Amino acid sequence: MIDELTGLSVRLNGLVVPGRSIERTLAAYSFNLVVHNNHDTYKVSLVGSATAVHFNGRYILLCSNHQLRGVDPQQVAMLKDDGGILVTSGGYAAYQARPDTDANDIAAFDFTEPVAAHPDLKRRFFELKDLPPDTLVTNVMAMLLTGYPSAGQTYDLEVKNHLGLARLNVACVPDGQPKDDALIRVRASVPLSVDPDGMSGGSAFVIQLEGNDLRAYFAGIILQGSRELFHVLKAGYVVGFLRSVYP
Repeated sequence: MIDELTGLSVRLNGLVVPGRSIERTLAAYSFNLVVHNNHDTYKVSLVGSATAVHFNGRYILLCSNHQLRGVDPQQVAMLKDDGGILVTSGGYAAYQARPDTDANDIAAFDFTEPVAAHPDLKRRFFELKDLPPDTLVTNVMAMLLTGYPSAGQTYDLEVKNHLGLARLNVACVPDGQPKDDALIRVRASVPLSVDPDGMSGGSAFVIQLEGNDLRAYFAGIILQGSRELFHVLKAGYVVGFLRSVYP
């Protein structure tokens, strides 16, 4: 599916990305959700995945609300390329959970101030401008989900002082509309060989055909998953949340 784009090009935020590079390009905006610990050896905990976006001038790290149970939001952090820990200082926002919809299962951490102090981080945030336009399912060439399954992470800080982060990209196709209109259901093109637990909060992008062009858009964040099916919070609901807390 993604392999079929090799030799083609995909438009993304006004840029033309070679098809052979589009998977790597889109996957780069998904990260481990890291929590800073006050511990000399185990300096961080990993609590699933997160998606980095630049929206209305703010640098925001998105995740699901359910990942934060038992977590102090003030200790949510990003890891720099050199392995340094960067703790958010710009605040945290979330909806009140509701039993009738997963539309409120989203949280955001404002990294605008830390990014101003560390401008090299800007490239790690996706420029969230355009929502995917409505289209026929037949025009959806692929959906790419990216996250960090817990089973794939290596956390050996006591002996080797090593933190190994394993990202998983999952090519999917639409699989119908669930009862909750806030969600998209998608099916993995090939069933996973690992448990996807830990991918909540990761990114979802869609590549669709518009006329003679292939275009990629932010499609939402992962909320739930199995080895075959995933539920994604739609991009429109993500943007609605962001507009409500960062007008």
